[in-house]
Amino acid sequence: MATVAHAFSPKEFQVWIGSDASNAGSSGIHASNMYQLDVDSVSMPSLNVNQVLEVRSGAGRTLKDEDVFQDNVLRTVEISLSGTIHMDGGHQLLLQNICNDVSGDPAVASGFSPASQLYGSAVTNAASSLTVVIKSSDHSNQRSLEMAGMVVTSFSLSADTGTEGGRYKFSATLQSGVKPDLNESSTAAGSSVYANTTTCSLSDASGIKVLNTDVILQSFTASVESPAVFSGFSSTGYQGVHRGAEIAVTADATVKYDGNTKGFIHSFDTQTAATSGNMFVIVNNNAYGLDMQNGVFTEVAYNEGDIMMLNCSIKSVDDGTDALITFDATS
Repeated sequence: MATVAHAFSPKEFQVWIGSDASNAGSSGIHASNMYQLDVDSVSMPSLNVNQVLEVRSGAGRTLKDEDVFQDNVLRTVEISLSGTIHMDGGHQLLLQNICNDVSGDPAVASGFSPASQLYGSAVTNAASSLTVVIKSSDHSNQRSLEMAGMVVTSFSLSADTGTEGGRYKFSATLQSGVKPDLNESSTAAGSSVYANTTTCSLSDASGIKVLNTDVILQSFTASVESPAVFSGFSSTGYQGVHRGAEIAVTADATVKYDGNTKGFIHSFDTQTAATSGNMFVIVNNNAYGLDMQNGVFTEVAYNEGDIMMLNCSIKSVDDGTDALITFDATS
């Protein structure tokens, strides 16, 4: 075959997402009802094939072709995404999946009970697992990468007043125990292309509180971590996907050091139990406001900038009633 002149920009590739609700881990590409995610760039997923290339006992000190082993069935595929969060169904799928909550405002409920499923079995939860597609721009000369059965293992929401006017950003890590299709020529599509009118910003927020104290906020990051555990086996990968022992909810906030926040360092040093009530709250109605009612400081420290700031790190605590965190995402 002769060489060809085709060349493609990395910016031509897109990321699309959809639910596997009808048949977890095997729904695949949808031609009409997927959502486009607003990502900074498209990165290669970690395929994590099982490969053994060790020199075995035999003549000489070289690797022999009979000793080469590679398996692509029982492995975990992982992809990391980051970009601008939008108030739409596609971006909310990421939160719904890790929170196991498909209500209007996803939350990590008190006494959190995670989803657990067998791949290939019908499920009713729209966010039990997801299909993620790295979509090519020209299927005649490219191929899309289709990864079904994905669950979100880490999700972070963040904003900084000094970056893009405080526009909200997200980062997420997803994993799957199902063999991906890396030679896909079907087209992922849908009517839900993200729009520049559906972003949100810190400038729209009000009522910022840390430790039930009004603060002037410079930046924040709120994170949910829920590791995936894969088990069993089949011809298409693992048989089931479950969650690890803890779902951890944390937040980091940089606030102005002043008369309101002067006691935070002392409070951190002397705390003996979780604070109850407005541990970390950002009121931003229907635009990813945050509500973390109960928590403990894990660090409070000076942040020496042009003016003195405080870096406050918080871990959410379950009081038996309140959600560990609620995201006000209803549009």
